[in-house]
Amino acid sequence: MKRWNVRQIAFYGVGGRRRTLDFDIGRVNVITGASGTGKSAIIDAIDYCLGSSDCKLPFFVRNHATAVAIHWVREKTDLIVGRQIPKSGSGTSQMYVRTGQNLALPETAEDLEGHTNRETARALIENAFGIQDLDNEAAVVKGEKGRATVRDIPPYMFLSGDVIISRGTLLHDLNRPEKARDIKASLPYFLGAIDQDSVLAARRLRQLEAALTKIEREAAAKERSQTVLTERSMALLTQAFGVGLIPELPFPDASDSFLLGYLEDVAKNGISSTDTRDFEARAILEEERREVVAELQALRTKRQLLKQTIREATGYETAVSGQSHKLRLVEHLKLDDGRCPVCDTQNDVGLKMAAQIRESLNIVENEVLVADTVRPNLDDFSSRIEVQIKSQYGRLREIESQLSGLVRVDEESVKTGSLLQERARVVGRIDQFLETTAKDFQIGTVDTTSLMLEIESLKDIIDPQSRRERLRDAEIMVSSYATDMLGELPTEVPATASRVVFSSTPSISLIEPTRRTALTMAEIGSDQNYLAIHLALAFSLQKLFEGIAAPVPGLLVIDQISRPYYPKGGDEKRLQDMDKDDDQVAMQKIVRFLFEETARQAGLQVILIEHAYIEEDPEYVAAIKGRWTKASGVKLIPTDWPIRA
Repeated sequence: MKRWNVRQIAFYGVGGRRRTLDFDIGRVNVITGASGTGKSAIIDAIDYCLGSSDCKLPFFVRNHATAVAIHWVREKTDLIVGRQIPKSGSGTSQMYVRTGQNLALPETAEDLEGHTNRETARALIENAFGIQDLDNEAAVVKGEKGRATVRDIPPYMFLSGDVIISRGTLLHDLNRPEKARDIKASLPYFLGAIDQDSVLAARRLRQLEAALTKIEREAAAKERSQTVLTERSMALLTQAFGVGLIPELPFPDASDSFLLGYLEDVAKNGISSTDTRDFEARAILEEERREVVAELQALRTKRQLLKQTIREATGYETAVSGQSHKLRLVEHLKLDDGRCPVCDTQNDVGLKMAAQIRESLNIVENEVLVADTVRPNLDDFSSRIEVQIKSQYGRLREIESQLSGLVRVDEESVKTGSLLQERARVVGRIDQFLETTAKDFQIGTVDTTSLMLEIESLKDIIDPQSRRERLRDAEIMVSSYATDMLGELPTEVPATASRVVFSSTPSISLIEPTRRTALTMAEIGSDQNYLAIHLALAFSLQKLFEGIAAPVPGLLVIDQISRPYYPKGGDEKRLQDMDKDDDQVAMQKIVRFLFEETARQAGLQVILIEHAYIEEDPEYVAAIKGRWTKASGVKLIPTDWPIRA
């Protein structure tokens, strides 16, 4: 047996008490009996010992049992996982994990070995089950998402009571939003579409792409800021020029570093600078403004004409292309074989007609070639025009900012009547700008070369196309298995003879055979149908896991296949307690499916929790590991156990 099964489950009470459940490996095991005896707590106990942060064991168990332990086996290897049971609240942070050969469950809770914390225990269980790369430090960090963990395997092992006939919940815990995300993210790993390297690489890729996006966003903000920096620097220098603090204005294409250096010189020299005002400064700027506006007008006119040309070229290209496609229809006429394309005989009229058709084809081909050549050139020219317009608009904003600065200087000079006072005002503005605004715009440049190289390297590891193909193959295999299994189970229309389509989203749909209509789960109806679909999917996934050696134990714990046929609650039920003969036949058919499918899958173990006692089926009776009826008084936790302190 190459898959993990459960050999024993033990509950420990005060005073050295122990309640042990024994199970057969690789077979169907049945525990039947009345409601309220603790049967469903078997799922909770296994889940709790797989490192759940919550303890869902019922009140009676918590009130009388102090610890629980699971004995897993795979071939000659044993894995014992134990955990203290809290009287209330969340699960304990301490666990017990021990692996080896020829191990046995201890007699008392005090004898449990392998004491460790929950996070380390999870890592040890994952290592035993084969969930890879646990030596990678990034893979065992508490709360890390984006990788498969032991907490992702319960959906494939448990068919709990709230799922087995549900129309809305496909897998255990999928109805819990906080769990659904991790189930969906890790399912491709368990389906064999990706390995743990790919999972970790994908997580790293998302982090790097987010970092690169942030850097690019900051670079774009810097570029916008630099434009503002240039405008404000030029405006201040224009004001300085207007009051005679500098001898001349810098060139329009001067760099930001040059402009800032110029401003620092002005601030350093202060108002003692020689009066070098050029009263023609405004006239020079006004003249340049007129030239820029004229250039913009000319460029806009070119852009308008170019758009019209492109529209006409597009229409021409469409017409020529259409003619070309039409004429291509005559290529099968074999115009070069010397025969008439109409009557297929050799004559002068036919030859002339073939020559004309051939000539038409050549003309249209040349026109298509011209259209294909001209259109890219037009698009390129249009892009260049747009760049020039953007550049001129930028320069126009700078000129207007400089002119505004000169106007403001003149107005303030008139108000103050003093050149020295106005110089002091300009120097003060420059000082404030250099101390505050200019520093905000000075963002360091980040070299993204190594970042982009790592991103490309990770993309090679992930290989999305190969992942999609493997995932699709797994979906097809599960769909095929589930379709065959659904045919063995009792169903009602529209599920009868339908084809199952499984998606790793995860979801299920049925293709009904009459109209080949795709039906969602909500549309199928009937508890019997939902039971059959959940059973078919659970066994199909286990069959795939066996074939690809997925790190999922070969265990299915099923909580009552008789749900569609018996009312809730009550004592143990017999086959004769069903109202309909058809229900009795259906129940027997489901039981046969469980035993036969379990036998077909190597290393698969089933623990069936039931109300039904099918004494008509000898194999079912032989598989019973406990009958917890009202008459016997037997329960998961014996009633004579004392309440814990």
